[in-house]
Amino acid sequence: MNKLYTSLVVITTLFFGGAFYIKSHETPRLGVAQEDFGGKHVQHKIYNGTEPPTSGDHAAPIAWGVYDTPQEDVNTLHNLEHGGIYITYTDSLPKNDLEQLKNLVDEPFSQNGFTPAKVIVAPRLDNDSVLTLSSWNRSLKLDKYDKQTIINYYNTNVNKSPEPLAG
Repeated sequence: MNKLYTSLVVITTLFFGGAFYIKSHETPRLGVAQEDFGGKHVQHKIYNGTEPPTSGDHAAPIAWGVYDTPQEDVNTLHNLEHGGIYITYTDSLPKNDLEQLKNLVDEPFSQNGFTPAKVIVAPRLDNDSVLTLSSWNRSLKLDKYDKQTIINYYNTNVNKSPEPLAG
């Protein structure tokens, strides 16, 4: 009985100690933490603001990919709940930078080893920054295209959400 108890204590200690070690050595998430407004499923909601919402009531998700027209925040927010990254831009983003962005996140990918599966890129003219990177409860504003920052943001924020295994 004593050996069984000792074994259970050792296994429990290793399990929780290992989990703490892994959690404490994760790469910090890039971006600014945002308030959590929950994630209730609704049919429709209007969001206004100078950047996309990062949590809140939302409707059905849209397909991952690059869009040339604005997308509804109420839908893209559901993609964030599923662990995705939403990259929005204004019309002040130079066309060459927009092409580089599209080549970075859409097939055929231009960056070896970076194949982002959970990303949406779309214009959002209400933004107050040229580019805004959004994920669940987190965002980062950029005043110009920055490939390495976008890669780092994606890698540190993808699947950091309430339903990362969905969609």
